[in-house]
Amino acid sequence: MRQPRVGHINFLNCLPLTYSLYKCGYHKGLSLVSAVPSSLNRAMQKNELNISPMSSFAFGEMSEKLLMLPNLGIVSDGKVQSIILAAKKSIERLSGEKILLTAQSATSHCLLKIILRREYNCVPVYSTQKIDPLNLFANDEVADLLIGDDALYVNYHHQNGIYYYDLGAEWKKMTGLPMVYAVWAVTRSFAEKYPTQLNRVYNSIRTGFDNGIASRGKIIEMVLNKKPFSYQQLWMYFDVIKYDIGEKELLALKTFYQLAYEYNFLAKLPVCEIAALNS
Repeated sequence: MRQPRVGHINFLNCLPLTYSLYKCGYHKGLSLVSAVPSSLNRAMQKNELNISPMSSFAFGEMSEKLLMLPNLGIVSDGKVQSIILAAKKSIERLSGEKILLTAQSATSHCLLKIILRREYNCVPVYSTQKIDPLNLFANDEVADLLIGDDALYVNYHHQNGIYYYDLGAEWKKMTGLPMVYAVWAVTRSFAEKYPTQLNRVYNSIRTGFDNGIASRGKIIEMVLNKKPFSYQQLWMYFDVIKYDIGEKELLALKTFYQLAYEYNFLAKLPVCEIAALNS
């Protein structure tokens, strides 16, 4: 077959893998498609990709046609720094207020809605569009939800009189569990037809993360002059983001799905089936 089509998120949270793919040759044998999470989710839905990181929510919507790759995800156990709600009012006063949601990821939308409903008994009015981190509240909204590099920027540039909420910390406070924001998925058809290629792609991704994490100084230097963050801020961020999914993280993911299902954000309870790989 042709080279497997593999999605990649070119956000800071995947920088260890980006480093390995583009600087260390781990891209060999892969046809890479780099995009924001929402675009990769749509590509998986349309069978335009074989393997990709997917927001946890999007994986849940499509889980019947997908398998999770083992021990691969984007996780935080508490603060995540890169999913931030900025608000002109305190969080418990947001019911009925307009909140703008970033158009880049579905998991953050669902996570915010669960937290506001369950923890604060708030039901705001939501709208989705692009948010400029340098110009918050530009459309008469009371709160903005940002993810990725935009959220990290806002997290490090607080304005007086604005409330800031880290959704990883809010989830941890509510459940006592880590939060799984994304998983790596493969279509069931690809896994069945091309098990050898699947193993190769998995090994490239898993060892790519391990290689990048072990080279933290190098990966930070790679983007330091391109991002509005200091070396120390980036170093601390990679203390927060984890890429392993064990039993506790699987429980956390299933808890997220159960709550999403209870609040009718998901039409059915997802299947979390993990791909069987050759050792």
